[in-house]
Amino acid sequence: MRNTFSDELSEWTDYNTINCIGVDECMKACPVVDPGVTIADLNEASLPETPLSGKILKFAADCVQCGRCDTVCPTLAGRSLMMLSLKEKMASTCAAPPSHAKYFALKGHDKSPAKQVAFNVFMKNRWRFSGADRLKHEKLSQHIDKPVLRQAETLLYLGCYIFTKENSAAQLVDIADRLGVDYEVLGGLKSCCGWPSLLAGRTAEAEDYHERLASLVKEANPKYAVTGCAECFMSLRKIKEKYDMPFELLTTPMWLNMFAGKLNLRRSEAPVTFHDSCHISRKCGAPESARELLNRMNPVVEMKRSGAKDTFCCGYWGLGNDAAQLKNIHLSRFDEAKGTGAGSMVVECVTCLESFSKSSNEAGVEVRDIVDLVHERMSAP
Repeated sequence: MRNTFSDELSEWTDYNTINCIGVDECMKACPVVDPGVTIADLNEASLPETPLSGKILKFAADCVQCGRCDTVCPTLAGRSLMMLSLKEKMASTCAAPPSHAKYFALKGHDKSPAKQVAFNVFMKNRWRFSGADRLKHEKLSQHIDKPVLRQAETLLYLGCYIFTKENSAAQLVDIADRLGVDYEVLGGLKSCCGWPSLLAGRTAEAEDYHERLASLVKEANPKYAVTGCAECFMSLRKIKEKYDMPFELLTTPMWLNMFAGKLNLRRSEAPVTFHDSCHISRKCGAPESARELLNRMNPVVEMKRSGAKDTFCCGYWGLGNDAAQLKNIHLSRFDEAKGTGAGSMVVECVTCLESFSKSSNEAGVEVRDIVDLVHERMSAP
């Protein structure tokens, strides 16, 4: 019998609480730390019988699951998992902030089918009649929550981000068309990967979506599964391991690097800087593929906090619980980006793109998805 997310969280929280020696390095590294909360408070709150105080609830909701705490702990205690267990307790006691309910209202195959259909129709029509969304209409409309998946060599897993206000999802499909790849697309509200629910502590819901995603991927039976969302990547990695599935899992830069000779990317000598995804670079230890791809197009100058250990966070997974805090996270990162002298800050995760876009114009920083850059620079063969 496979362990559930809740089983694993309980096991790891017990183990890591024993390992914690209280040296406070995790709290120093945390981008949303509350000076009024101590490690001892967090450890006590992790006990099943301990109710969550107001301060602990606020800190649990604010936690962005960036994992900076894990990298600095001298005993390798997984503070991010311990925080995730507090999020689970927060959700199970109906103490999650209102922003969570709004965010998850339509996600998942068992959520408000009539409203999902209405939303899908609305989005398709908006794309159809908007000149700015022409590519989305052409490349994505037919793939939204479709009932049957065909088997193909490559599965482009877009999940909920098929609806992103950015062009990343449509551009990825267009690139696949231009490369002549045999692909299938999986995306829509019914195929949410479940990782957002997990990061909010909604573990039973995450488990349900996770099993649903596994069945859909099995139906497509791909050789490669590709996604431009770091959270989707984490979920696909988990189902590959959990269900012993044979596909090779790739981020969009990993996949695009496979076609380096065919992309014919035009190069510019204008420097850019790169923002690592916490999930890809730190938690999966894979910071190089995006840099390899980016270096084919522009010289890359690094921000002070970058790479697998020290990258900063986009702040998205606070889910808007504290708008002022999120803005401070953005401005801190934008100051670093501007300090490099680069003209743009490039990301590889659509979640990071959506998060930073909330403040980028005000800060005077151009934020671009690496897929967008490839789509722009890709030449005809």
